[in-house]
Amino acid sequence: MMEGDPHLINSDEYLLLLTYCQRRENTEVPRLRGATGSKFRAVAEKLTKIADREIPLDDDDIESDDSSSPKPSNDPFINKLVELLKKTGDDLNQKIQEDHKLFAVLQTAFSYSFFGELTKAFISTVVPENQENRCKREEIALTFEVTSRLKAMDLQPMNRIMGYGAQYLQEHFAPWINEHGGWDKAFAGDDDEEVH
Repeated sequence: MMEGDPHLINSDEYLLLLTYCQRRENTEVPRLRGATGSKFRAVAEKLTKIADREIPLDDDDIESDDSSSPKPSNDPFINKLVELLKKTGDDLNQKIQEDHKLFAVLQTAFSYSFFGELTKAFISTVVPENQENRCKREEIALTFEVTSRLKAMDLQPMNRIMGYGAQYLQEHFAPWINEHGGWDKAFAGDDDEEVH
């Protein structure tokens, strides 16, 4: 994926990610024309509700190394970043910059492959794969949330993070979205409704 790839920047996934991120930042969401803009706002709202419901907010010290907690990746930097991303707050950038090794990895080795492994690890720590109630809607919402949180950290150019998020959504969820009639239909209905 090349940074600024016009195919991805104009994709529904990219535009929906942009709408989601702006909603998360409580900034004015740009007015996309007609039904497309309204569809994206409605879907972003549903994704936000799902992510808020699924992500356990934990204000414990992120430096704790609980050996009983599952390690979703063999990469210690991925595991550390997953734990940081599960936290909310304005001090995330500072915590990452204070961890010089993690900061260096994020500045030099951040690639689509790294993004994909991080996203998969994040999803598996929030909603484990073997858990019965895991569904595609939750996985998709968590992918949006990872992208939003990475974008908010300002460690990489926005277009790169958003492009990786759009590419990941296309590669991992496009068939499911298409089977369910597109974004608006896949996320229509009751938020508690299970759609696998």
